[in-house]
Order: sequence, then C-alpha cells, then structure tokens
Amino acid sequence: MGLNNRNDQKMKKISIVAVFALLVSCVSVKLAIPTQEDVDRANKFPDYTLADLNLGKAHFEQKCGSCHGLKKPTSRTEEQWNKIVPRMVHKANKKTLKIDEGQQELILKYLVTMSSAPKKK
Repeated sequence: MGLNNRNDQKMKKISIVAVFALLVSCVSVKLAIPTQEDVDRANKFPDYTLADLNLGKAHFEQKCGSCHGLKKPTSRTEEQWNKIVPRMVHKANKKTLKIDEGQQELILKYLVTMSSAPKKK
C-alpha cells in the first residue's frame, strides 16, 4: 500500500506540473488594438489603411499564433521583422499551414508599423 500511495502522489505532482506548463504555454501577449494614429505613423506604406492594419493583426494572431506564442510587435525592430517574417512564413508553408504573399505582406506591415508604436508603461 505504501508503494502505491507514493506512486499516486508522484503522479499527482507530475500532473500538476504538466497542467501548469500547459497553462503557461497558452498565455498569449495582449496586442494593442490598431488606431488611425498607427496608420498615420506608417507613412512608408502608401494607401495603407486601418482595415489593412487590422487584417495584418488578424493574420498575425491566427497564422503565427497557431504555431507558437506571439511576440509583441515592439519586441523587435523593423529590420528584425523584415528578416523574421519571411523565414517564419517559409517554415509555416513547409507544414500544413499556408500563408500566401498577400497575407505575409499584411503581417509584415502590421509588425513593422506597430514596432514603432510608443511602448505602454
């Protein structure tokens, strides 16, 4: 009986650790809701609209978030996002997830635009 009790306690501890790890891995960053001010700051993209920015955010959340936790756009520079996004799209497209050129462009423009957003305190 003593051995079974120790095994039960060990299994409970393992289960608790596993549940905690799962919960931590599912925590996602809270992304700022894009505004017209963000679009205005993105003057390097002619004809860029708030709808485009929101669509880029939606693709980022849906496509990128389906494989891994999301990073805040401000966590990287424009130069870094310009390197990261094409590489990650290539990796995603090797799997079952497909990101077309238009979606990639919207994701990249969203990340570049929001990377220069003032950081919230």
